[in-house]
Amino acid sequence: MEHRHKGFGFTAETKRAIDSKYDIESEREALEWIDAVLGGNSGLKGVTGKDNVQQALANGIILCNLMNAINPGAVKKVHPENANKFKHQENVHNFLVGSEAYGCHRGDIFQTVDLTEDRNMPAVIKGIHTLGRTAQKNNFSGPTIGPKVSTPNKREFSEEQMRHGRVHGI
Repeated sequence: MEHRHKGFGFTAETKRAIDSKYDIESEREALEWIDAVLGGNSGLKGVTGKDNVQQALANGIILCNLMNAINPGAVKKVHPENANKFKHQENVHNFLVGSEAYGCHRGDIFQTVDLTEDRNMPAVIKGIHTLGRTAQKNNFSGPTIGPKVSTPNKREFSEEQMRHGRVHGI
C-alpha cells in the first residue's frame, strides 16, 4: 500500500471514529469462518489486528475464493497476487458484485476503497458477516457465522378467527 497522509483535523477525527468501531471479536469470527469455508487453506491462520487483516484481504484473492466457494462461478476471473493494484481492486469489486448478486443488500456490504485503501475496516468485517448470514439464508451447507436471517411468517386469519380473538365489548 502506498504511503498516505493520515490527515489532520476533521479527517483524522473521522478516521479515529471509524477505527474505534473495529471489533476484534467480530474480526476473529469472520476470519475463522472464511478459513472454515475455504477448508483451512485461506492463509489467514494467525492473522489478527485491523492492519494485518487489511493487508491480508486487500488484494481480494481470498474474498473471491470465498465467494466462489459459497456460490461457484460467482467471480469469473481472479487476478493473481503478482497483478497490479488496479487488478486487485477489481478482485475486491468482483467480490462485492458477486455478494450483491447472491443476495446481500448493498448497504450491508462495504465499498472497494474501504478495504483497498484502509478507509473503513469495520464495514469490511460487517460485510463478511452479512455474506455469512446471507449464505445461511440461501441454504449454504458449509460453515455458518452469526445468527440466521429471519424470514417472513405471514399469517392469514379468517373473519371468524378475527371475531373470536376480539375482546368482548370492543
